[in-house]
Amino acid sequence: MTRILIGSFALTLALTGAALPGAAQEYPPPGALPPPSAATATAKPDPAMLGRARHFFDELQAGSVNRDELAPGGASAGLNSATISNAQRMIGSLGTPVSFVQQQAGSQGGVSWAIYLVKFKNGQSLDFLYGVNGDGKVTTLGLGTPR
Repeated sequence: MTRILIGSFALTLALTGAALPGAAQEYPPPGALPPPSAATATAKPDPAMLGRARHFFDELQAGSVNRDELAPGGASAGLNSATISNAQRMIGSLGTPVSFVQQQAGSQGGVSWAIYLVKFKNGQSLDFLYGVNGDGKVTTLGLGTPR
């Protein structure tokens, strides 16, 4: 399945410093996330993380991201106007999600992350990767292609 990495927000980038701004890649790239058995899987979603992820997803759908939520440096620069516009074109017309369910979560390299399955009224769904650093700033972000 094709996935879209948004700016320099892929977990791989946070860990390796690679530059893939706006690149379409198989997501997650090999080695970006630990295999499910190695991840710190959480049976129960963190309500605060889920709320923040939903809020950020809503901002992407609207095409307006609060930059104060972003980690400084490369992360902030990676989510530029073009990548926000691309994300809005991709998910903006899907409507309000009818479900936002955590599929996997863990932490790696100081980043706490979760992958959510987002479903819409029209039957489409996509994966949404959302991660934050110890300061609660967004460092990791990825959208799967709607299916």
